[in-house]
Amino acid sequence: MNGDPLGDRLLAVAPLSQNSRQQLEQDLSNMFKRELTRTRRSFFGVVAAIALVSSGVCAALALTEPDLPALPRTALAVGSMFGLAWAVVAAQICWRGALDVKQDGRRIAAMVWCFTVLMMTFFLAAGMGAEDRLQGLMLIAGGLPFLIGAGVYWLNYRIEQAELSAQEQFLQLELLLAKLSEQK
Repeated sequence: MNGDPLGDRLLAVAPLSQNSRQQLEQDLSNMFKRELTRTRRSFFGVVAAIALVSSGVCAALALTEPDLPALPRTALAVGSMFGLAWAVVAAQICWRGALDVKQDGRRIAAMVWCFTVLMMTFFLAAGMGAEDRLQGLMLIAGGLPFLIGAGVYWLNYRIEQAELSAQEQFLQLELLLAKLSEQK
């Protein structure tokens, strides 16, 4: 999309050729797909592998440690599930070779936020139940940067989605105006 004001763009819309109309429809349909470079595709493959390994480690610790209290065992089980979810999402993106900014972005942002909030809840519960208050406070304070980072990531995602939504609406408006001008 160019930087012309909306009024100038609307006045400039004239009956489109078939090629221009198809290009506009193609832009609208491809707006949310971003092809991955080989490096980015490899990155998602590595993320999938690391997430799968971390899921296995968390599950193994949750299942095999006999003296582990219920709270850390539950946290490890939740970590294992999130590791599996990350592995599936990253593997799908890697396999597809493209990032669907709308759907994949929503999944990733939701996983980041939910996982961080759950882990922070576990940190709070463990910190408040710690015998040494200073150690409990350090545990809680150690989770806060992650919570802040997840909040910033979520806000960035929402801003990006609002921008994409506005661009999509402008393209739809252009397409509608082109169709209306062709009918005259």
